[in-house]
Amino acid sequence: MSYLSIQNLKKHFGEFTALQDISLDIKEGEFVCFLGPSGCGKTTLLRAIAGLDQQSEGSIHQAGRDISQLPPDQRDFGIVFQSYALFPNLTVADNIAYGLKNSSDAKVRQRDAITQRVDELLELIGLAGANHKYPSQLSGGQQQRVALARAIATKPGLLLLDEPLSALDARVRVHLRREIKELQRTLGITTIMVTHDQEEALTMADKIVVMNNGVIEQVGTPEEIYAAPASAFVASFVGTMNFLNSFVSDTNRVQVDETYLSCDACGDMEQDTQVSVAIRPEDIRVRFNGDATNTLRASVRGFEYLGAFARAELDVDGIHQPIVADFSMNDVRDHNICCGAQMHLDIPKHRLHVFREAS
Repeated sequence: MSYLSIQNLKKHFGEFTALQDISLDIKEGEFVCFLGPSGCGKTTLLRAIAGLDQQSEGSIHQAGRDISQLPPDQRDFGIVFQSYALFPNLTVADNIAYGLKNSSDAKVRQRDAITQRVDELLELIGLAGANHKYPSQLSGGQQQRVALARAIATKPGLLLLDEPLSALDARVRVHLRREIKELQRTLGITTIMVTHDQEEALTMADKIVVMNNGVIEQVGTPEEIYAAPASAFVASFVGTMNFLNSFVSDTNRVQVDETYLSCDACGDMEQDTQVSVAIRPEDIRVRFNGDATNTLRASVRGFEYLGAFARAELDVDGIHQPIVADFSMNDVRDHNICCGAQMHLDIPKHRLHVFREAS
């Protein structure tokens, strides 16, 4: 049974439709990422869950309770914003205690209980002893931890994170996303995070909801989203992908320019259907000879050294469209891959994706 159930949700801003018939179930304790480009509707959906933007149609149930029409203060959630939204005139302890002091539960409002809870949270976020500091005395990462502690201080059933890491520098962002995920696992709190950063979603989420133009394109685990994208949009937005304009030749082959490729993904597509064939750069392999299925001769047009691997832009015999491939540094050394190098490539048929729509 789902902890949060969203059914047939729509949101209109005048004549503009921001959310189109969204239905989604989230299990208790899951870490879910709403992933998509700017304007896709992910933040609007988060705000509808929080009651900050009222949906035009549809329902939202949390723990079996219909919260569709409830104001934010009657819903059970904590929220962290991109801008931290800490009170600059309050100490760290008072910022964290803000929700506790305003609780309707008299026991929660007791001074000793508040002090104990604040100390627990500061220990949990690695800022023990920072009670009397002010936000201006903290780094960006520390401020975001305080905002997180404030959000969970009242022990809500749902934690909402609105792009909480986007204002931080890259090194702090990587460190803090690990901390947030570890904290979420420790508490077991159902969490929804909005992000446009695919790396954040892939590394943090139990489940990713990919959104585009107000609709859900795909819901799945990080592995499912990356390895088995349901649409050309998902394939292009998550990770790097080569797209080749092609035609279906028969039930298990496509024609790409002058070349035929065997694939397992044509399904029931009719012959001569125009498709996009896609393959990730890391799925293209170097071969010692050209005897196997889907082995093509290629030359390296461009070469980028990217640290742990290298990215090569390839001219492939019989294909008049650019292809990029990622090679480990061991492959680069072993096969002397560089600009102008000649090689045979293996394009595994089970790694090919075929989409009806144009990429």
